[in-house]
Amino acid sequence: MTRSARRSFSALLLGLALLLSPRPVLAHEGPPFPIIVDERVGPYVVSVWTDPDIGIATFFVVLEPAHGDELPPGTVVRIGVQPVSGRLPEKVYDAEPQPVRYGERHYAEVEFDRGEMWRVRVRLDGPGGDSELFTEVEATPDGTIGPIGLVIYALPFVAIGFIWLKAVLRRRQA
Repeated sequence: MTRSARRSFSALLLGLALLLSPRPVLAHEGPPFPIIVDERVGPYVVSVWTDPDIGIATFFVVLEPAHGDELPPGTVVRIGVQPVSGRLPEKVYDAEPQPVRYGERHYAEVEFDRGEMWRVRVRLDGPGGDSELFTEVEATPDGTIGPIGLVIYALPFVAIGFIWLKAVLRRRQA
């Protein structure tokens, strides 16, 4: 094996080692989707977006003024979830406000323990009055297949790398 072939082979091994080494990552499998769109409630126009993954699901509650004015300050948003089957009591989560240029956006992480239909209750408490919105959503798997997914998805790239290395070595021998 020539010196440059050893370097190429070493670089390939180093790249594979870095690629396959376990490390924590933050990932998101898909965008949230709307479950309530532009529903007028009191002084608000409300939209609710969610990514209802089994485990930790995310909810975004977007508030805009109904009359084009400013929103009354101090609005508190709570999200209640309960399985449609009624096997668990409703659990309520506080939504934290997030900075936005116009209106308000509140964010909450909600726990779904299994894939099934869930009742969602969005409660707005504020100086403009108290209101509630109701809908249902299906909790779904988060789309990951675990560590085996890395191996499955890496196989085509490893195969191409192997073919490329084999072609380089044959060309050098000729």
